Amino acid sequence: MQHAGDPDEPRALVDAGWYTARGGKSEEALELFRRAAGFGGEFGRDAQVGIVEQLYALRREREAEAAQQALWAELDDQPGGLADLRVFDDMAELLCDVGQYEPALEWCQAGLARAAKAGDDMQVQDYRRGLLITRGFIRDELEIEHDEEDLAVRAETDASLTAFREMVRKTLGDVAQRRQLDVPDDVEAFDGIVLRWVREDFTAIRSRWPESTASYGDSYDTYAARIQREACGYAEAGAARVRIVSGKLADYEAYARREGRDPAERSTRRDYGEWHAITHPDQVLLWPPERNTACWCDSGRKYKKCCGTPARN
Repeated sequence: MQHAGDPDEPRALVDAGWYTARGGKSEEALELFRRAAGFGGEFGRDAQVGIVEQLYALRREREAEAAQQALWAELDDQPGGLADLRVFDDMAELLCDVGQYEPALEWCQAGLARAAKAGDDMQVQDYRRGLLITRGFIRDELEIEHDEEDLAVRAETDASLTAFREMVRKTLGDVAQRRQLDVPDDVEAFDGIVLRWVREDFTAIRSRWPESTASYGDSYDTYAARIQREACGYAEAGAARVRIVSGKLADYEAYARREGRDPAERSTRRDYGEWHAITHPDQVLLWPPERNTACWCDSGRKYKKCCGTPARN
């Protein structure tokens, strides 16, 4: 590490751990995560999740189980609020990945119990929904009958997907009419283009146009979950490929001035995304990325441990 003693060192160590793990160097990643875990706090707990994953990758199951127990005990002794829900969600997803469905179900249940006590905050509800989706998947794998909550969240997800498909069809029809294109009724292959604001501009974007960005949420994690679901919706609606355009505030404002458009209008953002995809292909990401590669949201984490988790899909 080049910045030992820096307050950002724990996060840097965690990010380095995930980067190293993506390269298949589990022993080196394990050491980085252990160093980060020593700092404690939110990133220390993220590091403990990384430790469990690397131990499973190294086929050191008993050590992995002991690390899980230590993490669970810490969560019980030193509750950390919203950040803990992410840990429960991460652990449930990790254990599903390695086929440990029964302990994964225990982490899901514990996370849901925490969420029930955490109030109605939007992020809490996002984690609760994700944990319910994961629990439904686990119960399928274990051949356990679904309860009313499982069935309700599945029905909600199906309804949201149907509504999104209809929105995509209408949007394609509107675009075709505006550009006088011939798009058949069955809407043949199309590209799904999703504009996402880069992480460093998120606060400024929300401050500049609060009336048009209310649905983004109060944090970039909540916003990223929304973008992930939009990308999923395009894929399920039949897009030949889904592209995520990384937009920057200064570039967007320059585009709006050149085009004489109102930057607060949704149509301006939509057209900017299409223009940006054509003119800046180096800033366009094909979605979804590989599960073990870096996440598209610039969190520094692996996709499968970030926006690729069931909570965001």
